[in-house]
Amino acid sequence: MFATIKFLHFFSLMLGATAGFGNMAVALHVKRAGIPAPASLTAMRPFFSKLGLGAVGLIWLTGIALYLMHYTSVDLGIAFHLKLLVAALLFAGVVVINRMGAKAAAAGMPPPPALAKLGLATTALTVIAVALAVYVFS
Repeated sequence: MFATIKFLHFFSLMLGATAGFGNMAVALHVKRAGIPAPASLTAMRPFFSKLGLGAVGLIWLTGIALYLMHYTSVDLGIAFHLKLLVAALLFAGVVVINRMGAKAAAAGMPPPPALAKLGLATTALTVIAVALAVYVFS
């Protein structure tokens, strides 16, 4: 059971990173093209956003399960708590991205420029969270 949950934890990390980088690639392509993006390309952005939200939710669920199953009696130190803080900020950022993107899509408007900056921040938060996890669990 532990190995299955750990696999799902790493799998959700992969999905979340894929969603973040995919959404960033779409945004960069649209920006560089200088013309309105084809509908098939812009349709990928909500997909990536929902995939990222689901992945971050799954990583929290599996992370809590892993902690309860294996690490409750272990002092994981300050880096673990920093990782949790970074992961919480990441989760909040992904929720905001999903809400802002959905509002813009419902209004038939492009996403606000702040969304791109928030997307870059979530990418940085992902890298920091992974680096802290590697430090804590190695």
